Amino acid sequence: MANLKGGDFEKQVKDIHHRLSSFGESRHGKSDHQTHSSALSDKRAEMSRSFAQWAEQKGLEGKLNEHLTNDKIKEFLDTRTASMAISSQENYVRGFSSMVEGLKESNIDIQADKSVFNDKVAEIKEHDTREIETGRAIDNVDTKIEQIYDNRFESGVIAECQRELGLRVSEAHELVNNSHNYINNGEVEGLVGKGNHIYDNKEISTELQAKIEQCENIPSLSTYDRDLKEVDINSSHDFRYTFVQEHQHDMTKEELSKELNHQRGQMTDRYIARL
Repeated sequence: MANLKGGDFEKQVKDIHHRLSSFGESRHGKSDHQTHSSALSDKRAEMSRSFAQWAEQKGLEGKLNEHLTNDKIKEFLDTRTASMAISSQENYVRGFSSMVEGLKESNIDIQADKSVFNDKVAEIKEHDTREIETGRAIDNVDTKIEQIYDNRFESGVIAECQRELGLRVSEAHELVNNSHNYINNGEVEGLVGKGNHIYDNKEISTELQAKIEQCENIPSLSTYDRDLKEVDINSSHDFRYTFVQEHQHDMTKEELSKELNHQRGQMTDRYIARL
C-alpha cells in the first residue's frame, strides 16, 4: 500500500484527483469508485480540499491518507455537514465514502472502514424529522398520458417511456432524442443513469419503439414539464413512483432496484414508502 504523493496537502489533493480520474472510460460491467464525470470530479475536489483545510486547522501534518481514520473522518463529517439540509448530509457522507473507497482501490493506505459512514448515515436518519410525502404515484395514469399525447405527441412518448421503463426524465428524453444509440433488437442498451451508472438492458415494446421513431420535434425539458403540469402532474419523477406501484407485486425489491438503476436498496424502500 502507498501514501499520497506530495510534500504538502495541496499537492496531495491534486494526487487524489489524478488517482481517481477515469474520464472517458466505460463503466459498463464495472463497480469501481473512480471519477467518470466532470460533475463528480467537482464534488470530489470540494471534498478533498475541505478535508485538507480541516486537517490544517487541526494542526495535522504528513499525509492526508494517514488522517483518514474512522475517528478523524467522523469528526470532519460532523463539522462539515452540521449546517447542511438532511438530504444533503446523507449525500455528502455517501459521496465521501465513495471517494475513500476509490482511493483504497488505487492502492492508497487508508485505515478507515465503511462502519464510520454507515454509522453517520444512521445518525442522520435518526435525527430526520421530515414528514414522508406520500401519494407520489400518478392516479389514472393512462388517461393522463392520453391527455399529454393530445397536447403534444412527443411529450406523450417521453411520458410513456418514463412510465413503461421507469426512467428519470433526462434519461427518457435522451432515449427519445437519440434512440438509434440505444434501441437494438427490442431492448434498450447502454442507457446511462444518475451517477454514470449504466442501466441493465430493458425490454421495450414494439408499439413504444414505433412511437419513438415517429418523433420529430423533441420538446425541451422545460416544455415537457409544462405539458405535465397542464394535466395536473406536478413532477416528472412521479412516473418513477408509478412504475414502482405497478410492479411492486410482480418484482422483488432487488429486481425493482435494478430496473430503477438504484445502487442502494434503501433508495427503493423510500420509493415504496411514498406511494
